[in-house]
Amino acid sequence: MRNFMSNGRMPRRSVKPRSNPNALNANQSDVSPNINQTNANLSPVSAHANPSHVTDQPISAERARKLLLAHRGWSGMRVAGHLNLSGAAVLYSLPENLTCESLDISDCVNLTNLPIGLHVTHWIELAGSGISHVPPGHGFVLRWRGVQVSDRLAFESQSLTGQEILDIENVELRRVLIERLGYETFIQQVGGLVRDRDQDAGGERQLVSIPFEDDEPLMVLKVTCPSTGHIHVLRVPPYLRSCRQAAAWIAGFDDPDDYQPWIET
Repeated sequence: MRNFMSNGRMPRRSVKPRSNPNALNANQSDVSPNINQTNANLSPVSAHANPSHVTDQPISAERARKLLLAHRGWSGMRVAGHLNLSGAAVLYSLPENLTCESLDISDCVNLTNLPIGLHVTHWIELAGSGISHVPPGHGFVLRWRGVQVSDRLAFESQSLTGQEILDIENVELRRVLIERLGYETFIQQVGGLVRDRDQDAGGERQLVSIPFEDDEPLMVLKVTCPSTGHIHVLRVPPYLRSCRQAAAWIAGFDDPDDYQPWIET
């Protein structure tokens, strides 16, 4: 039973307006373009955006080395002075358009190519690196253990002969070329004087000397690996007189009496 107010009228109930779905959709369609326009005006963060350490100004060689070994170099990197990356086995590539005065990549065994746009004012030291060629007409001054070499001497050492090397008057260059050709191949081609021989677990050892008129003799120890049968030719100081002395020196002993290996492999 409905209750009436004292004045005989029913109370008026407040009526909430019903929402119009069409109007709501219309409002959303009005708003969405503005949001999209706002998003379009925002600059997205690129995955390749330049980090804070990137600069177009020259940086110190020490800082450049740290960045390159951490794989944080960038295209157009400019280095003030000599960039020494010697022995960096973790280095697989260099940034394009790298600029420096001189570059040492010796013994960077995993670096196999020079970058596009590389600019080096003076020279590149590449002894023991993984670089096996450079583009024709590159214009670089190449060095091997501090000695300037041609492309052929740097990358085609197997085309050399022992006699060609013996005929070279420059002592430093001759040493480099013997290293490039390989001690074993060099001795096979030019011969040598056997100063001493004995036996070890692998068989006969020989201490071989090659004399030079204008340089100290080249002295090597020829040994055979007992496991593989492979012959190794190892350079030793020219003052050694016996295979035993040479083997001890290679193992890090100055006194051969201290070198008493139980097993040689």
